[in-house]
Amino acid sequence: MSYTQDSILNLFKPKGLTSFQAVNRVKRRLQARKAGHIGTLDPMAEGVLPICLNRATRIIQFLSPLKKVYRAELVLGAITDTQDATGKVLEQGDPGPVTAEMARRVVEGFLGEQLQVPPMFSAKKNKGIPLYKLARNGITIDRKPVSICVHRIDFLQKTGDRVEFEVECSAGTYVRTLCHDMGRRLGCGAHMTRLVRTRVGMFDLENALTLEAFDAAAGDGSLPQKLFPQERALDFLPEIRVKKDFVSSLANGLALSKSSLETFPPTFRPGMDLRVMNGGDHLLAVVEPVVDEAGLKRLEPEDIAFKLKRVLV
Repeated sequence: MSYTQDSILNLFKPKGLTSFQAVNRVKRRLQARKAGHIGTLDPMAEGVLPICLNRATRIIQFLSPLKKVYRAELVLGAITDTQDATGKVLEQGDPGPVTAEMARRVVEGFLGEQLQVPPMFSAKKNKGIPLYKLARNGITIDRKPVSICVHRIDFLQKTGDRVEFEVECSAGTYVRTLCHDMGRRLGCGAHMTRLVRTRVGMFDLENALTLEAFDAAAGDGSLPQKLFPQERALDFLPEIRVKKDFVSSLANGLALSKSSLETFPPTFRPGMDLRVMNGGDHLLAVVEPVVDEAGLKRLEPEDIAFKLKRVLV
């Protein structure tokens, strides 16, 4: 199916399925050569799982760092070894004294940059071995805290011993660990009972296809209109346009000289990612500046201004 060569499917992953299983099901259905997802969802979690198909797998590295939004539910009064409802209870506490206002203050207290210790039941690796494999063998090791950022967090409601909240966070944030840590702060323990990912960058629930809708669209020929091209998926990156004469040299892996540039953003700096387009709005590459905008003015026409990170033609 040639139309999948550079496309992204926004799939709604149901509960009970691993992200790997979801990707494999899509890959087999479309007979795709390659497929890869953006941001793993645990089997008990559901929601937005963007899947890059064939040549579009080349842009996963630029989509993986996107902010993610989740709606979560935790239950107070018990700590589990997995920090969610799939694990065994390690400790129990009394959630009775916890009021809705107390829960609100604790939830909202997780706003901002912070350090988070990854859970043992996670895909983080220690000497090449995923932590969950160690945990399943009863092995617990010290984990280094990881820097995360909670950009927004909203308390939604407390019903009995259950607390719901919505969080927008950086890639690599474990929401079940947030639930665990909230329970610690409230003094009674807690674990996550439900998780729905509602957004990954531009991909949200409104444009996500269930597995049933995906199968139907693949069968009736309407799927092409429901897939996302690479250009749309990366339109959050600042744009560079190159002169027509330099497109072929870029495709052959040559970096962009000052003289190759037709248009570029007013501000940029080393470390940024920028997308390179041609006059026909076709995505050519992702590049990184060698200098900032002030440094560009000092370059000679033949000097390299942007180095290649990924050629996409």
